[in-house]
Amino acid sequence: MRPSTFLRPGAVALTLTLGLALAQGIAVQTPLGPALGQIEKGAIAFYGLPYAQANRFEAPRPVAAWPSGVGKERVACPQTLGTPARLGGYLPPQREECLVVNLFLPLELPPPEGFPVMVYLHGGGFTSGSAAEPIYEGHRLAQEGVVVVSVDYRLGPLGFLALPALAKEDRKAVGNYGLLDLVEALRFVQRYIRYFGGNPQNVTLFGESAGGMLVCTLLATPEAQGLFHRAILQSGGCHQVHPLEKDFPFGERWARNLGCSPEDLACLRHLPLSRLFPSQEPKAPPDITSSALGFPNSPFKPHLGALLPDSPLQALGQGKARGIPLLVGANLEELTFPGLAWLLGPGTWEEFSGRLAAQGIPPKEREALTKAYQKRFSDPRKAWGEVQTDLQLLCPSLKAARLQAPFAPTYAYLFTFRVPGWEGLGAFHGLELAPLFGNFEEMPFLPLFLSAEAREKAEALGKRMRRYWVSFAREGEPRGWPRWPTYEEGYLLRLDEPPGLLPDSYEERCGALEALGLL
Repeated sequence: MRPSTFLRPGAVALTLTLGLALAQGIAVQTPLGPALGQIEKGAIAFYGLPYAQANRFEAPRPVAAWPSGVGKERVACPQTLGTPARLGGYLPPQREECLVVNLFLPLELPPPEGFPVMVYLHGGGFTSGSAAEPIYEGHRLAQEGVVVVSVDYRLGPLGFLALPALAKEDRKAVGNYGLLDLVEALRFVQRYIRYFGGNPQNVTLFGESAGGMLVCTLLATPEAQGLFHRAILQSGGCHQVHPLEKDFPFGERWARNLGCSPEDLACLRHLPLSRLFPSQEPKAPPDITSSALGFPNSPFKPHLGALLPDSPLQALGQGKARGIPLLVGANLEELTFPGLAWLLGPGTWEEFSGRLAAQGIPPKEREALTKAYQKRFSDPRKAWGEVQTDLQLLCPSLKAARLQAPFAPTYAYLFTFRVPGWEGLGAFHGLELAPLFGNFEEMPFLPLFLSAEAREKAEALGKRMRRYWVSFAREGEPRGWPRWPTYEEGYLLRLDEPPGLLPDSYEERCGALEALGLL
């Protein structure tokens, strides 16, 4: 049966009526060609729509036309396996031609100006993850009256390799191929989202973990100015960028280890993906301690240079994101795992300090930091998860709020929800994605929400979070109960069931890190 087709937003109602009545697919006609979608889970979904194309280690180019039949293929960029995949989550097939978006549309007629648009950037430490992982499906957000766009971008060396030979070839793109992908994706939204009922003048960029860090990086990227209008940072921050030259030595070693001269770009461009991303055991559990130790030193991150002239922290502090409302927060126990502290934490304060040294913290700062946490905690095993939560995620996220608050309405949260029956895991990193997107039946979230109590509380929290997130996207203010005060009023919203307000504890919790220059 031929799919229904609409040519412009005004024809959405007719198309939806036909699609619902006849159980047909949905086709949207655009200047790039038709996109084939499907009605599922109370929304219209399109998977794998190309927004750009790129050769290896080159800047992306806008796509000129779509091949026939696009809209139904889930895609992942080449990568090393991340935590969700190692815990049983589905990772779509990987391919190098991976610059695609997935769209989720409401099953209703758009308003004259179009639906607000929410563009989501997935996490994964800049080295893993995919917009098409089922935990990120945007059906339930779309049901609230927004168009959700999730973006695949290049990862690891394909996205962020810093190499002198590449700098000679393209000073702007070197070390920032993945960041340029996202700029091109936002341009794609500006050009084409109206064909899907979205309003290109009301775009909210949101992301979690590395995705949140990329949101802040894009706030500081001159080429991204005007491409989005509000921002949400979930457990991210603005600190994970490197000077380009700092990572040149790693890039040269990386090339030599693959058997290529660092100057021989043709050699690197012809290597098979299996050499760039050696195969791994897919179901091996993640090494949480190793991941925490390794992330600060990873060279595969956005880089300062021609594309990103100022650090995001500096740019926000100078008001270069002036007028862009910001919603930002973190989870109470991002990397703490209170029930596992006895297993994951260091047994002595000497080992605590040694782990900080492995993260590259200099001796003077390391000694002061160890003393600061000794005052707060008697057990180094408990202190380790707290210092990692503070250092890597919670304090950097709140610092973004402090920097942006003088220049635009800014709202901060602390997610404190613990899953009933799994309280020992705490309010861990990434847990807020389960209620926000509402995909409780997908791995790795599925086992956590099998009990009626856990599911009921998480559903209630998710409904509340989606109301806040969508109203922020629509109006620039998160509306709901309780009222969410601005950060300058001195309070954070406590996201839990029931919710509440918390006084801002930045000075108490993050002051030592700030004083030591670690934020």
